Parts: sequence; structure tokens; C-alpha cells
Amino acid sequence: MNDPNLRKCECCKGEVEGNQEKCQVCTLLSPHITGQNVGLVQDKETILRVRSQLGKPGLRPAQIWSRIRSIQDDEYDWAFQLGESSQDRISVPPPDWSISEDDITSVISNRSIGSQHEAILRKLARGGLLPDGSHLCHAHGYWFLDGRPCKIPYRGLMKVLSRHPGVSKGVNWKLLLRSIDLACSKLPTDVGMSPETSPLFHPASLIITTNSMREYRIMEMLQRHRIPGSRTPRAQRWMFKGTEWLRRWDNSQISMDWTTDPPDEDLKVPPTLRIHRGRLQLRVRRNSGWKRLELDSCPRVWSRIVTWVMSPPDHFDHRRVRTLQQHIFADTPMRVVEGKDVNGINFLRNVLEANQRAEITEDSTEIHVRGTSGLRYAVRPGRGGHSTRFVVSPITGDAEPARGHQHGWPQFRQRIAFRDRAICIVERPELRRLVLGDAIGTIVLSLLDDLSSQNHIDTLRSHIRRHRPRQAQNPDVTAHNRAEELRYQLARNRIARTQTRCTESFPRLWGVLLRMPLGSRMTFTAMNRNGPPNVSFDDCETTFRTYNMEDRQVLYRMLQASGWIRDKVEEGVRGSLRIYIRTGTGEADLGNDVEEIAGMLEHRLVVNGRIRVIAAPLWSMFERVNPGTAALLPGSDQHIP
Repeated sequence: MNDPNLRKCECCKGEVEGNQEKCQVCTLLSPHITGQNVGLVQDKETILRVRSQLGKPGLRPAQIWSRIRSIQDDEYDWAFQLGESSQDRISVPPPDWSISEDDITSVISNRSIGSQHEAILRKLARGGLLPDGSHLCHAHGYWFLDGRPCKIPYRGLMKVLSRHPGVSKGVNWKLLLRSIDLACSKLPTDVGMSPETSPLFHPASLIITTNSMREYRIMEMLQRHRIPGSRTPRAQRWMFKGTEWLRRWDNSQISMDWTTDPPDEDLKVPPTLRIHRGRLQLRVRRNSGWKRLELDSCPRVWSRIVTWVMSPPDHFDHRRVRTLQQHIFADTPMRVVEGKDVNGINFLRNVLEANQRAEITEDSTEIHVRGTSGLRYAVRPGRGGHSTRFVVSPITGDAEPARGHQHGWPQFRQRIAFRDRAICIVERPELRRLVLGDAIGTIVLSLLDDLSSQNHIDTLRSHIRRHRPRQAQNPDVTAHNRAEELRYQLARNRIARTQTRCTESFPRLWGVLLRMPLGSRMTFTAMNRNGPPNVSFDDCETTFRTYNMEDRQVLYRMLQASGWIRDKVEEGVRGSLRIYIRTGTGEADLGNDVEEIAGMLEHRLVVNGRIRVIAAPLWSMFERVNPGTAALLPGSDQHIP
């Protein structure tokens, strides 16, 4: 039986206690690895429903875009409702907007110089009219739609205007392009996290939140992207009046007031749309991994995808776009973390379990480490100096790093201070080749022994010289502390625990089974890791715990060899299963039985398929000559770990 108090982590499949979906290590790393929180992965029912609505398409992008384009629903037609357009001009109106490949190569790629380049600049700065009367131009590296900066998928837009002139005349381009611009906004949930792979706050946060929240988001955006001269958001609520997704927000029950309540986890969404070199792209999972696919150049596809992306996170259409990203372009099962990243997560977990001076904070946002120098550090995954994938900052009594207990502008200032106090540790090429879990685990190990690591890290040496206490340490005390640390690491080491269990615990239990008097009873219940031990005796204080089915099989064989049988009569009296009674003493020479029992445990002592952790044969640890009923050996009349 499985322990009901333990669950499998949905990322690394490790064991998690309680109702948590992820272990602490996966909570810390998985957003930085994939940008997909476990809660964002859709269930099978939603996947089947979306596939059915799309007519169960194949994996070809063209077919999937065609199925999306053919959806019949009036809710997505907001982009085809033209508003009134009256413009008075004192001169000849601009021409229809268009852009050529030469324009793209010359200006967007900055590859031409001279008079020809200036002529193209003047042409793009003058701009042109879209079919709905909106004016679009390009100047100083930015696109402007009716005088307001706006990111434009200009390649896709030109394809629509040239290939489908009839369809394009009925499109409200101003409303659609502004919605696309907003949908492509990057609002990182953390200043140090990459907006390309890490979870973001919903793009609609820029226009529907309270003033306090809006100011916080604006300041974070300006700090991250350093937009010169920008003091107010480019998007304002009135600019999207008439869109279906804004109507859904007006009817949504999600609170966007962060002045009183902490940020809701439901507001975190995975990266979706972006505009890259004039192409509108959607981040999707293919069988070969996560890719960016260009959307079909069709206003109906654009309006539907934008509506799904911009809908509230609790709306089915938003779950539909997540399903589209995760499961429609691939037919392989999705795991949030796969392959080498799982190994990296396990490596970091082993490092933390083996060292009492390193631990993840309760909110799973950073790792706190105490080095051999006595100084403390905080390690947080995220973008650091020199494009490192982690940030290391000192922890002092008067300047604790951000712990997540503040929100809004105070939290933003804490995070900026955390980054500004960072110790610059350059990520060397050999470290950068490792996955994130391996890299952070290596950094944690380096900080645990910071006195040795300072010989290779100049910035760490400077920090230790400035902040380490000057008093001399007694060398005997240092050696004692080091020995205690090694003993602690050995006790938490999984290989050492396995070795102890095979070479000490099972042999001690074997000795108890051989020495108990005839008529003794033993209770052997189901496995329960957090409860009392599941093996106990009526006539002594010995207890034992089995952790898996292999342990149970070994114990069954030991009971059989030492003369124990099921006592079903007593089971009926007590109302309990698996009660054993000793009716015989077994063979005098137990050599064959011992070799068989040791053979069931032998594979546990082999690491990586070829390294054996003990030199002597395992059967030599067990008693081979039956001692008969006798007093228990010292250290056996107690719990055997």
C-alpha cells in the first residue's frame, strides 16, 4: 500500500507531503526552466474538449490554423466592427500603407547607409493609411499607430493586405493591432526572471488594475526595458472599448486590487505571443520541444488567438490557448520538467538534504546558505549580472533579502535592493553548459565551503575580507565543527543510508527473528512512513519500518527462514491483518537462506550499475548459524532504523 500522506511531484515525480502539487525544489526552479507552472498544465478533459472543437486536427500548423479560422462564434468578431472614422486634412492624405522587403532589410535590420537609407526613412516616417483609416508609420525605431507607439507584426500585416484585400477592408485594424500589442507585453513576476521562459503577469494587468498596481508594473517595466522618456503606459483602457476580452474582464470575479490583498497566483500566465522581426508568433510545444510558430496571416486567426490570450485566466478561452500551446501541436505526453532538468533538480535536492547549512525558504523563492566563514548568502534563480542564471546576495542582520511578505511598490524596491547588493559570480562556460539545477547546486556547494571557494572567486574573497569577523578561531573547534558537519552529511546521504540499512538494519532484525521464543507474535501492517513503525513484537520493544515492496519481500523471506507463520486465528481475534507467530526455529545451518536474502538486497549496494559501495559480501553481515531462542543482542530491543 502507498502512503496516503505522500503524493508525487508533478514535475520531477519525487515524493511530496501534504496537498502540495510540487516539491520545494521544483517550485523554485520549474518556472525558470520552462515558464509553465504545474497549475498551468491543462487536464485531460480540457484537452479532449479543445481537440474535439477543432475537429481533431493533425500536427501540421497550417491545418490547425485553418480549424481555428473556421470557428463560428460571434464573440470573436469584435475586430470586424468598424467604428466611425472622420479625419480632416489640410493636404493630400497619405498613401495606403505598405512595406517592402527592401524597407525591412534597410531599416529594421539597419544594413544600409547613405541617401537611399534616408529616402526609406522618410517614406516610413510619412507612413500610410490602413483600410480602416488608421495611420501607421515608423520613426526612431518604433512603430506608431495614430500617433501612439505600438508593436506591429508588419510582415504578417503586409501579407494580409496584399493577399486578402477584400477581407482586410472590413477589419478594425486599430483595435486589433493595439490588442496584439498589449497581448505581447512582458510583465515578469520577478525582476530577475527572463520574460521569454518564466511566468508573467497577465498583460491585461496594465489597463484593469488599480493605480497602485499599475504604477508598480510600470516602474518594473521601465526598470527592465529602460524605455527612454516613458512615464505612462502606452495602453489605456479606453483604447480597447468594444473588445470581447475586455468585456470578460468587466464580468470577471478576479480581484486586481493589490493595495490590500497579495497577488493572486491565478494572475500568473505562461509566455504566449510575441512579435519577432515583424512576425506574430505563439510559443507552442512540439514533439521536439518548445518552439515559436508564426500565426497564420489572417485577421480571424489573430482576433481569436488574441481573445483567448487576453481573456481572464479563469475563462475557458484562456484555458483553451494554454491547451493549444501545450497539447495541440504535439502528440506526446507533457511533463513540466523532463530529461536532464529532472536530474538537475534531483542533484540540487540531494545537496540540500545532505547539508544542514543550506535550505529553501518557506515561500520557495530562494536558498539560504551559511558558509564555513560564518557568513550567510541567499541564492535565487533568475537573471543576474553578466547574464548569469542566478543571483547571489549576502544576508545580513539589517538587510534581509526579499521574502515575499510585502507586495506592490515595497516588494519591488526590495527586489531591486536584492539585485543591487548581489555578489557578482561569473558563470563560466563549463558551468553554463549545465542545466539550471546542476548550476545552482554547484553554486550552493561553493558557498557552503566559501573559505575554499574564495581562492577561485575574487568577488567572494573581497566580500569575506570585508564582512568576516576578525577574531581567531580555535583550530580544534574548527576541526570538531567540520567533523560534525561530515557526520550530518553522512547521515543524510542516500547511499550511506541504503548501505546502513542493508548491512546493519536488516541483519539486526534477522537476529531478533532468530532469537524470539516459540509462540511469540509479530504484527506486520501496511507501510506508513509518517505513522508508527509497521513491524512490532508483542514480547519485546523491537520495531522496524518497511518503505517499499522490496523491503516487504525481504522480510517475508526472513520470516519463512526463521520459523514464523501467519496466525490467522489471532488476526480474527484482533481484527488486524498480518500477524505472525513463531512455531519453529528453522534450520541449524542458515547459509543458503542467508545468501538468498542477501541476494535480494545486493542490487541496492551498486551505484551507477558498476560501483559497489562495500567490499565484503553482504551475506557475511548476517548470522549463518542459527543461535536458537536466546536473549536479544544489545541494540536490538529497540527501534531499528
